[in-house]
Amino acid sequence: MRVALVPMRVEVGNFEANWREFERRFSEALTHKPDFVLFPEYCLTGFAEWDFSGAALYGDIVERVSGLAREAGVYVVFGLLEPYKNCVYNSALLIGRNGEVLLKHRKFQEPMKFCTGNTVRTARTEFGKVTIIICGDLYNKRIAKWVRRKKPDFLFVPMEYSPDYGELRGEDVETMAERVKLLGARTFIVNSYPPGGAWVFDSDGRLLASSREDKILVVEV
Repeated sequence: MRVALVPMRVEVGNFEANWREFERRFSEALTHKPDFVLFPEYCLTGFAEWDFSGAALYGDIVERVSGLAREAGVYVVFGLLEPYKNCVYNSALLIGRNGEVLLKHRKFQEPMKFCTGNTVRTARTEFGKVTIIICGDLYNKRIAKWVRRKKPDFLFVPMEYSPDYGELRGEDVETMAERVKLLGARTFIVNSYPPGGAWVFDSDGRLLASSREDKILVVEV
């Protein structure tokens, strides 16, 4: 199983620019012949506080990404805003090799004005059982309980985190490792750029590989 983690530059509110960047980085990832390509949280619209307009693009985004996955024959994991009735979820999808939506996760760890998820689901692939959580979910106690109960083989974490001090520090990565150890699954994390970065941990929380800024990280497990 080969995974390409893509720390992607995202322009808030500029879907067409983001789509061009997504296609460019997707093509770059394909040169490594991956089985899975992982992109960050709401990577095609970005998000500025309480501007949910990007949710209107949900159907178009799913159709476009599904087309890329089907054409390339790869799995794609990415985040997007999902409209639902009178509110919006911060969601992430696993798109299968045939372009179908195999798995949807709705983020737990969100403030008011978002709808929030209340469960963790899994999908079966030829490599094992897969789960997705999003960014702050990594530090949520309820999420930890759900993930341990589901016992996934692999956990994918799209992220959009830019601390005030810039690039993530060693202690930030150590905190991720501690949380991954509690979850007990091999974990792939990718962040938006800037500051970017990608990290892969084993089920005991040991850091196996990482990249900085916008460099694609390719790993085999």
